[in-house]
Amino acid sequence: MSDKIGIGLIGCGGISAVHRDGWLAASDIARMVATCDVNRQSAELRKEELNAETAYEDYRLLLKRDDLTAVDLCLPHDLHAEVAIAAAQAGKHILCEKPIAVNQEEARRMIHAAEQNAVTLMIAYCERYSNAHVAMKRLVEAGEIGKPFLLRIDHSQWVDYPAGHWINDPTKLGGGVVAGSGPHRLDMLRWFGGEVRRVAARAVNTGLTQLGGEDTAVIALEFDSGAIGEMTCTWSARRYPWYEGFLVFGRGGMVHNIGGVQLSRNGGDFTPVPLPHDDAAGFREEIAHFLSCIQTGATPLTSGQEALKTLQLVEAVYTAIKSSNWVDVAAFKR
Repeated sequence: MSDKIGIGLIGCGGISAVHRDGWLAASDIARMVATCDVNRQSAELRKEELNAETAYEDYRLLLKRDDLTAVDLCLPHDLHAEVAIAAAQAGKHILCEKPIAVNQEEARRMIHAAEQNAVTLMIAYCERYSNAHVAMKRLVEAGEIGKPFLLRIDHSQWVDYPAGHWINDPTKLGGGVVAGSGPHRLDMLRWFGGEVRRVAARAVNTGLTQLGGEDTAVIALEFDSGAIGEMTCTWSARRYPWYEGFLVFGRGGMVHNIGGVQLSRNGGDFTPVPLPHDDAAGFREEIAHFLSCIQTGATPLTSGQEALKTLQLVEAVYTAIKSSNWVDVAAFKR
C-alpha cells in the first residue's frame, strides 16, 4: 500500500492539462489513483498521462474509493458546488478550479460542507502562486515602492469555443469574461490592494465570438486603503498577443510584470528582479501548497473563505455593469 496521498481528478478537459503537469511534479508526495469525466476518452487520456489506475464516467463512483484522500475538480463552474459538496461528505480534501462557484449561496454551501466534514477546501487561484506575482508581492510588502496608490491589471486573449461548449453558456460560466478570466484579475487586485470599497464597470459583447455573455469589460475600483484601480479584460483580442500585464504604482516607486518583473525606486531606472525558476510554476506551486495544507492542517492561501470574497467582488462588478453606477461592495458581504 502506497503511503503517498491518493488523488482523484474529476474533469479532464482543457484546464486539467496544466493540473496534470502539477501532479506529475508532485509524484514524490501524491499519486493519481483515478480520473473521471463524462467523456470517457478524456478520462482515459488523463489516466494514461498520470499513470492512474482507473477511469470513471461517474464521479460518485470515484468518491467511493477508500484509497482517495483528495480530489481535484476541473469542471464547468456550475458543477463546482454539487461535486465539491459530495466530495466533502465523502471525507475528501478538495482542490477546486476557480471561481469557487457561480453564486454566493453555492459557495457558502461548499464552505459549510468542508467545515462540517473537517476537510480542506482550496480554490485554484494559481496566479497567487506564480513566481512573478510572489516576487512582486514581497517587494510591495517590504515597502520597496511605498504605499500603493494605483493598481492596473489587464487581460487580453482570444477565446472562441465552438457552439455547444459550456463556456459559451452564461448559466454554466456564471456570466462572460468577468466570470471567466475576471476572477483571476480581481483576486490579484484584492491580494495586492486589500479589500475593495466600490466598483464601476462597463461591458459589451462584440459578437466576434460565440460567447453568450460579455466578452469585454472595463472596471474601475476604489480600495478601502484609498488606492484606486483599473482592470481591462477581453476574450475578443483576435490579433493581440495573450497579455496579462500587472502594474502597481507606489509613492516611492513602481513594480510591474511586463517582460519579467521590473522594479523602479523613486523614479529611477527599472531593474529586473530575478526569479527562482520559470514562471509556469504557478500550477506546480499551487498543487504543492494544497498537499502541504493536507499534511499540516494549515488554511490554504486561497481558501474557500478567501475565494468567497473574490466572488462577492465579481457579483458587485456585474451589478455595476447592469446599473451603470458605482456599487458598494459591502452590500454583497452578506
